[in-house]
Amino acid sequence: MTKKKKTIGLRKIEIDGETFEPKIVGIEEEYNSAAVAEAEKTVKAQAEENKQTSIGKQLVMTKFLGISDADKNIDRRQKFFKRLVSVIFLVFVIGVLAYTFYVDFFRASEGKQAASLKGLINNFENTWFYLILAILSLFLSYLFKGIKLSVICKSQTGKWHFKTCFETGVIGHYYNYVTPLAVGGQPFEIYHLSKHGVHGGVAASMPIIAFFFSQFAFVSLGIVSLVFFNGNVLNIEQEFIIKFPPIFNVLAIIGLFGCIAMPALVLIFSLLPRIGAKLVKWCTTIGGKLKIIKDPKKTEYKTLKTIVHNSVCIKRFAKNPFALISTLILGAGETFALCSIAYFTLKLFGYDNVNAKGFMEWLQIVQLSIILYASISFIPTPGNSGAADLSFYLLFTVGVKFAGLAFSAMVLWRILSYYSYIIIGFIFTTVNHKKDKKAEFLGISDLDE
Repeated sequence: MTKKKKTIGLRKIEIDGETFEPKIVGIEEEYNSAAVAEAEKTVKAQAEENKQTSIGKQLVMTKFLGISDADKNIDRRQKFFKRLVSVIFLVFVIGVLAYTFYVDFFRASEGKQAASLKGLINNFENTWFYLILAILSLFLSYLFKGIKLSVICKSQTGKWHFKTCFETGVIGHYYNYVTPLAVGGQPFEIYHLSKHGVHGGVAASMPIIAFFFSQFAFVSLGIVSLVFFNGNVLNIEQEFIIKFPPIFNVLAIIGLFGCIAMPALVLIFSLLPRIGAKLVKWCTTIGGKLKIIKDPKKTEYKTLKTIVHNSVCIKRFAKNPFALISTLILGAGETFALCSIAYFTLKLFGYDNVNAKGFMEWLQIVQLSIILYASISFIPTPGNSGAADLSFYLLFTVGVKFAGLAFSAMVLWRILSYYSYIIIGFIFTTVNHKKDKKAEFLGISDLDE
């Protein structure tokens, strides 16, 4: 009689009767132990024949464990697709920069270009402080994120840890901007928090909570901006409306759906865990059939595990209304600060709206910037490179007062709103790493109390 041996596999989600939290429950599955014994005999026989025990075992067990030609083909397909996408977007980014540079500097006559530069220099005496305000907006984006993490930390541990939280925000921005789709920062944020006084599950939950509510705030602002723009509630200049064709509405809606996908799935799982589990299973099954996902069951397990953890973190945090509302407001403030960089760059280059002044003028540009950020949010390049350059170039062609200088304004905006995060983050992480190494060597604790 064939012996059976049991192993644990994920196939079920249940609700804890005491805490009412969703949890993963293992169900026992069986496999044939005789097949294992036969594989072991084959391994030993081949090992003795080749006199290379480890290599022989790897070769046979690889076949036994099911690493098939189909899986290898999926790996090759994924690698090829990643390389192809990287090449396409690199060419796209270079093409966008070359095109915008050509339009501004070669289509315009030399006399017109010289007159624009002279006009900008003369105008700089009255607009130089907008550069300071743009840099201040950059600092505010760091500050809002640092305070946001600090509020979350206070609600979870009873301590602010502001210094550590501010540093974590700097590190998070850096790794988000050097990875596609801004998904690389969270692991480094968790590591920095756990290394500087915020330990255990709190360190793991804080970046998740911050991300969740930042996305929720951004999507809320994006929806409001689209509604206002299509109804022209803020009385935006006609030139801007012409430059923003209907395709931007479609792209922005797609981007907002992408931004809210994971938070929405976590929310669904918190309220309706069984439906959430079925959605995950359906997506991973489709991915497996399309040969996009190599191991649907393993992917399903990892996804559900992440969602369950996120769901528990969010539900616990939501019990503190003050912290929840503060986090949403700070997330919105972070978005406003980032979009303000575009506004102050425009003002530096002579933008002047005759129909609106002061706060209303700022609000109009911030609204357009939010729509642009939403429309490029799904572009899988670091910092949405290429798409961000081209879309905001359209904004600057209308707003820049001096002809032929939209490219220059776009480059300055890009430096302040993207490359500065990378430069500052790189310097900080390098210095901080050396400082931590020195502290470890000297046995000094550098915890932020």
